[in-house]
Amino acid sequence: MQTLPSFDELKTMAEHDPAALETLRITMSQQIIDNASEAMQPRLQAQLSHINHVIATGKNPNHVNVMLRKELHKQFIRFSQALTAPETIKHQQADIKPFRRPPSAS
Repeated sequence: MQTLPSFDELKTMAEHDPAALETLRITMSQQIIDNASEAMQPRLQAQLSHINHVIATGKNPNHVNVMLRKELHKQFIRFSQALTAPETIKHQQADIKPFRRPPSAS
């Protein structure tokens, strides 16, 4: 697995080559997912997709940091709730309806 560069190197990348920093973020994130158990990989991939969406909707780097912090805070609250009062977590239930093709007009 790739080693995370020093803070100073990351800062320099952010200032002078943000595309390289973004590539590093994506590469290292994918390495972590690839090294996780097969059972966890879909959840981690979904989380990475959500993080990428949050980053894409940010107006500037500070806004992205605030939005990511809010997302992390929500996750901490949910984790705390799962540990201290699991009965309060709402389990989502969905009715799966089969897709039926309309009769053909021929």
